[in-house]
Amino acid sequence: MSLEKPLKELLIHQIRQRLSKIKQDLEPLASPPPDLKIKSYGITIGYMDILIEREIDNERINKWKNLIEEGNKLIIIVSKEEKLKITEILWKEGLAEKISIGTYEINLFLP
Repeated sequence: MSLEKPLKELLIHQIRQRLSKIKQDLEPLASPPPDLKIKSYGITIGYMDILIEREIDNERINKWKNLIEEGNKLIIIVSKEEKLKITEILWKEGLAEKISIGTYEINLFLP
């Protein structure tokens, strides 16, 4: 069973809560990637792509490049363990200085 969809929904919920505190909202896109449009007072201020389970391919990288060339801000959300790998890919593609990277991690503490 793939946990990709529920995990992505959980992350979107958490991100939406944080952004609502600074008067920003998320709008899902019909044809990802990226997954979300970040809006503030009805104006698009950037895009967010949530990566789960090795979703990096040339098509996705080309979409990122097109967004950046159009002058858009892009934030990529990856698991904490994947940050180094994604950073290396972005440097290789010449995008590291133009894309922000956010991370998530899931901690489980048992007695």
